[in-house]
Amino acid sequence: MKFVSGMSVRAKAALAAAGTVAFALALCMAALVLALQHNLRDSANTDATKTADTVNTQLRELHPVGSKPLILGSDDISLRDEAGHNVVPAPVDGTAAPLVLKDSAIASPLSVTVRPSTTAVDNATGLLLGKVAPAAVGLVLFVAALTWLLVGRALRPVSAIRQEFTEITERDLHRRVPVAAARDEISQLAQTMNRTLDRLQQGMNRQRQFIADASHELRSPIAALRAQLELALARPSRTDWPTAVHKALGDTERLQAVASDLLLLARLDAQETHRRTAVDLSELAAEESQRYPRTITMSSDHGGGAAPVVTGSRVQLLRLLTNLADNARRHARTKVSITVGVSDGSVELAVDDDGPGIPEADRERVFERFTRLDGARARQDGGTGLGLAIARDIARTHGGTLTIETSPWGGARLLLRLPQAQ
Repeated sequence: MKFVSGMSVRAKAALAAAGTVAFALALCMAALVLALQHNLRDSANTDATKTADTVNTQLRELHPVGSKPLILGSDDISLRDEAGHNVVPAPVDGTAAPLVLKDSAIASPLSVTVRPSTTAVDNATGLLLGKVAPAAVGLVLFVAALTWLLVGRALRPVSAIRQEFTEITERDLHRRVPVAAARDEISQLAQTMNRTLDRLQQGMNRQRQFIADASHELRSPIAALRAQLELALARPSRTDWPTAVHKALGDTERLQAVASDLLLLARLDAQETHRRTAVDLSELAAEESQRYPRTITMSSDHGGGAAPVVTGSRVQLLRLLTNLADNARRHARTKVSITVGVSDGSVELAVDDDGPGIPEADRERVFERFTRLDGARARQDGGTGLGLAIARDIARTHGGTLTIETSPWGGARLLLRLPQAQ
């Protein structure tokens, strides 16, 4: 088995084809030899029976003894008396045939035994082994060689695919493996590999863009913090140190928020598992509304029916709801509402605000990382541009969706749907 496992696909195919043909030919030859031997033996037995009948007829006609010659057509014929002794006819005039019996030879009744001839069987077997067997070996070798050539030709695109794929690195993800014109399994494999390379390239591009955006996002507060500290140190006597420290603390908090969001996104991308329990979204909504009781109101419209309970990570779901509420609060004019309900086996949580809303053309773009429709105002309000991206990733991790609609007040509605716990 180790020998076979170390062979190439081409060699395995040739060996399998040759072995199959050899096994089939061996079975056919064995069946042919057995059938031929059976028929020839039956024919020899029939001939021996006829010969014995002929000799018996001649023995009955020998009256008087020696009046006629006894013709024995083969040396395989033997005569025995009642005592079991062989009776050998004497040749006439020294010739081998015809033979005659003496009076003493037929003193008692004779029995005739004729041994079937095996000459035909031996000749036929020898012919098969001597003529057909070499031809069968030649056929097996021909099939092996033909399989070797055909499989090698069929696998030729695989070598090209392997060579191209080996040379592709993280810097060459734009390259693609060649796709053969034939619509076979190898062509489908090449297409699948190219689609995989497309996804890898897209993922790498997103990662590079994410790194660039993260670097830019971190560079701004770092630069501002450094400028404040350098200015304070340049003129320490005229610096309002409480104000300077307060501004530096604000930039530090922004850095901390960005770093925390980046770490959470990395964990979501890595699909880290968290302990999942039954979570009541109405309880989370009530906790969130208590943070800003003058701005956020909470209501439940499940009408006393099934509780809005989902299965998931309480920490992540709370972070999701906090991001939605903070986003709505930053853009609302006066009020934000959180509504929780159950519909068709799904728990729905809607966060509405009375702000300017989000245009339909931008309702998918806002879920991209570091996307701000109003970048300057978002930075002043403390947004990192990652809140909605994190919220959608958490929703997808829990098997749900997060979409944007128009609220009853004309602003934005962030609608979360999660599977209801069974």
